[in-house]
Parts: sequence; structure tokens; C-alpha cells
Amino acid sequence: MNAIKKILATTLALSIGALSLVGCGGKKTEATGKAYDKEVMTPGKLVVGISADYPPYESLGTDGKVEGFDVDMANELAKYMGKDGKAIEVEFKNMDFHSIITALQAGQIDVGISAFTYDPERDCLFSDTYLISEQLVVVSKESGYKNLDDLTGKKIGAGTETTGAKAAEENIKDAKISSPGDYTVMFEALKTGALDAVVCDGQVAKNYVAANSSLEILGDPLVKEENQIIVKNGNNELLKEINSAIAQFLASDAPQQLKDKWGIEG
Repeated sequence: MNAIKKILATTLALSIGALSLVGCGGKKTEATGKAYDKEVMTPGKLVVGISADYPPYESLGTDGKVEGFDVDMANELAKYMGKDGKAIEVEFKNMDFHSIITALQAGQIDVGISAFTYDPERDCLFSDTYLISEQLVVVSKESGYKNLDDLTGKKIGAGTETTGAKAAEENIKDAKISSPGDYTVMFEALKTGALDAVVCDGQVAKNYVAANSSLEILGDPLVKEENQIIVKNGNNELLKEINSAIAQFLASDAPQQLKDKWGIEG
């Protein structure tokens, strides 16, 4: 009987020990971070692909660092995505707009935030909307252009693989669409006559026109759009967290404060 009791006691002790290890293991897993950590390059960090030629959304400041509405918004979202009240770290990687989705698919960035609007042809996931936008046409005041018909067959600047390029193609007959460089280059080309018009986001258009008295906006918006954040296909936990952060951001005073700061209407 004593031998049997010893065996039972030993078995019970081993069982309790195993349960304790499982319990510790569970705590350790919980402490590693949030569910989306496995879908980002570095847990506790968000690497953002951005194209810094699109003020007031994103541009390079005098210190060489990226700045703008999208930059400030990303840092606001980081506060809601952090753990235990500590914001996650945000790192911005400046690149050409048309390279952002490629970098996303290759795992070189975690998300793309660069005034992206939904396009079913883009191979990625889209977040909920954080800002309403539009596509406008900008021309030189000296051009004499009064409507879209005047731009038939003309040279139109628009970013590669942007919804602006798509809107120009759909609304301007026989448009010769090109992207000789980033938008800084395109607007310089517009001022010299190398381009007849530039199609871009409404706030960007207004920003460049305000800074250049020789330019003006032609007609009404080509299309109304919604700005969203892009996430790699399959990263559903990250998308869920991004959407949760956007909802909290929109419910705060921050959106209006950032609009006022960067001169964004609406």
C-alpha cells in the first residue's frame, strides 16, 4: 500500500508541475506583445513606406526628415497600437510612390501611408478610410486652357500607378500621360511648359498652386476618393489593429488639429 501511495503522490506532483509549466508558458506568450507582432518586421515597431513629394500629406522638411499630415497621423495611430500605454515605434522609409506596394509585398515595410486610395487592381489590403480626398487638374495660367476639352491630346503629368493617372486617362481624351519624376519635378515641368497639366490629389494641387502664383486649378474634381492605409495581403491581424487605431483617432480631436496644422480642408 505504501508503494502505491508513493507512486500516486509522485504522479500527482508531476502533473502539478506540468500544469505550472503550461501556466508559465501561457504568461510568457501573452507577454510577447500583440497578435499582429508576428505580421510585422519587428515587434513593437511599425515600418511605414511613404513618398515624400506630396505636401501637405508628406514631404521633406528643412531638416531632411519626413513631415506632413500622414506622418503625424501615423504617430497618432502608434499611440493606440502600443502595449500597456506605450506607443509603438514608427520608422518611415521614403521611396517612390509606385515602389511602395512592391516593398510591401516583399516584406521591406509593414504598411504604406501615402495618400493611398482604393483601387481593386492594387495587390494589397486596404484599411478603413481616414480622410476624404479628390483628384484635381492643375495648369499654367498662361496656357489659356479653360476646360478638359482643351487638354485633348495634351501632355499630362501624373504619378505612376496612381489613381490620378487613371482619372486623367478616363476623363481627358487622348491624354498623353507621363511621370517624368516625382511631383516636385512634374510641377517644375508644368511651369516650363514641358507638361500641359498635372493631375494629383486635391490638397496637393491646392498646396502647389498656393506656392506658385503662375498655376491654377482647372475645373471641378475628376473624382472623389477616400484615403486609406495599405497592408500586405494575409496580414489580417495587423489590418484589424490599424482599423481599430483609425477608429480611435477619428473619435479624437487629433484629425481636426492636424487638418488645421497642415491646411487641409474638409
